[in-house]
Amino acid sequence: MRHHFYPPEEFRRKFERPEEYLPNLIKGKGVIVDYGCGNGFYCKYLINYAIKLYCIDINEVALREVKEKIKDAIVLTSPEEINDNSVDYVLLANSFHDMEDKEYAVRQIKRILKEGGKVIIIDWKKENTPIGPPLTIRMSEKEYLEWFKDFKLVNRFSPTPYHFGLVLEK
Repeated sequence: MRHHFYPPEEFRRKFERPEEYLPNLIKGKGVIVDYGCGNGFYCKYLINYAIKLYCIDINEVALREVKEKIKDAIVLTSPEEINDNSVDYVLLANSFHDMEDKEYAVRQIKRILKEGGKVIIIDWKKENTPIGPPLTIRMSEKEYLEWFKDFKLVNRFSPTPYHFGLVLEK
């Protein structure tokens, strides 16, 4: 990850409302991974859909914050401890664009996802917006689809005015 800036939750809540779109994306309860979870903004929503919730980030300070917020979350610095073909959903929310080794991340996601498992991507539109990371590090939908070329695009959604959403199936 290039940086570890986590906007205050009250600020994010002004435009990011996972409770409004997650119910349409996650069906039933399952094993969920928030890959690049930061300080756990999405984890507290995902726990409602999880039989087991893995929150992964390289920032150990952020992971301690996640564990304080969500006692049942399994916090990890790497997905390597997760069994092959054991995960129903992987969330990449505002994180993949910061990952230094994207090939590793995609390989791990392929390994841990069950057949038919889904990757939910929420990221900043690759355009100038009043908030968000620099345009130079943002990724387009097309770039995501290239990275996840072995997956099938099953849904597009608009989580916020500043983000795009994709659902990919293994």
